[in-house]
Amino acid sequence: MVVKIAIVKRKYNLLHFIVDLIEISMISAFLFGVTYIFIGQLTEVSGNSMYPNYLDKEKIIAEKVSIKVRPIKRGEVVIFVKPNTQERYILIKRVIGLPGEIIKLSQGYVYINGEKLDEYYLDSEVNTNEIQDGVLTENTEYEIPSNSYILLGDNRKESTDSRYFGPVPGDNIIARAAIVFYPIDRIRIVK
Repeated sequence: MVVKIAIVKRKYNLLHFIVDLIEISMISAFLFGVTYIFIGQLTEVSGNSMYPNYLDKEKIIAEKVSIKVRPIKRGEVVIFVKPNTQERYILIKRVIGLPGEIIKLSQGYVYINGEKLDEYYLDSEVNTNEIQDGVLTENTEYEIPSNSYILLGDNRKESTDSRYFGPVPGDNIIARAAIVFYPIDRIRIVK
């Protein structure tokens, strides 16, 4: 009699454990889905367009909430969907020009409304105007449309950015870079 009770109790515990495991898995998947869709997502830097501030293969947590409630500012690093393409390419670039501003590239520098932009985040050798046949060309003023932004990479020699594909509609900007979490020795909060 004692043996039968122990076997029944063991089966009940195993069944209870499996049900609990399924329940925890479902709750975790739901919470992950809600977080990924509405709050933040994991993003990986691909290539050297943001070098030296962000390296190839670095992993970033991008947060989505503040994009909906706080205006985008110049100098912020954002995650966006590349405009004017059939496929959905997710890119990371820095906000340079804001809606309604006049931008001009001249002698390797960016000018906003006639004033040279202080790009403290760039290496001193970076030259902004090294492109051919782009939307933003040397010594040409360009007015940024309303609800659109000019986004450039920090490594302008290796960046496909607004100089090539033009302004990015605000609706294409999906998140702000928040935290670099990999590799471990480069963990930091994005400023």
